[in-house]
Amino acid sequence: MNAAITFSRVTKVFQHRQVALADVSFEVPKGVTVGLLGANGAGKSTAIRIALGLITASAGDVQVFGEAMHPGAKSLRQRMGFLSDDPAYPRDLTAISYLAFVGKCFGMPRKERLGRMGTLLRAVGLTDDAGRKIGTFSTGMKTRLGIAASLMNDPEILIWDEPTSGLDPISRRQTLDLLDEYHGKKTIVLSSHILGDVDRVCDRLLVLNQGQVLFDGHRGELENQTREFILELRLEGAVGDFRAAMRSRLGREDLCQDGGTVRIELSGAGELHLTVESLLALAKETGVTIAGINSTSRRLEDAYLKLISEDEYRGLLRVAES
Repeated sequence: MNAAITFSRVTKVFQHRQVALADVSFEVPKGVTVGLLGANGAGKSTAIRIALGLITASAGDVQVFGEAMHPGAKSLRQRMGFLSDDPAYPRDLTAISYLAFVGKCFGMPRKERLGRMGTLLRAVGLTDDAGRKIGTFSTGMKTRLGIAASLMNDPEILIWDEPTSGLDPISRRQTLDLLDEYHGKKTIVLSSHILGDVDRVCDRLLVLNQGQVLFDGHRGELENQTREFILELRLEGAVGDFRAAMRSRLGREDLCQDGGTVRIELSGAGELHLTVESLLALAKETGVTIAGINSTSRRLEDAYLKLISEDEYRGLLRVAES
């Protein structure tokens, strides 16, 4: 069995009103770091909770290491480590006492528990604060404590939800270094809105949108869905009018759709000059000021945004046709 986690046609409906996942199938191979991507409400948290056996699917099957996962599957959960995007801790416990409690929950002997605590507190940079009450911790410190707690049982599967959220640059780099250290040694599912983190540490990507899988494969496969060059413009003024005119007059789609930044695909450097001339003329017609312009090679962010925007556009077409 090469899959650590398997979802087979999984659907989750909450209170007969909200469809969080719709007929979702994917596999997380053993020893691979998978980036779980998607906007808020895409179904990421629901998929994570089902994979951990915290909730059950309305339909379909979920397996971990080839065994059915469900709320009573204690032996499977003991082989997993989880970091929530919004962890809650007892405010009056210290970091040491909290990790000791976590170790006891996993049935770890005292000597093993103490050794593991010392190693992990150093790894996440909390050695000097280990005796402080958690209620005095900053958001970043709580995240680092959650990382340590998720590793107490030396799990085979790590599921981390926004592990670098709230971290300062040094702590963020330490967390990514830790992920690099476990690369190939553990199966890791990393859910993050920071695409740079995903780009650095993940082998494969799983993209969800509106409860369905849009992409499941290697990072390079997703990046190959965009062309070689990206033209980026920073605009001031009626950006919406500019985007609409760019689509209708030039047949160009914006990969960004966010604020005053517009990103356009180019098939090569030879296309750059004519495209820039057309955009300058269009900006003048629509009363938009181009504050900055540059070209870059394709990036994971561009491929991801293109995938999501195309799916949203198809959804709008379906609504218009119904």
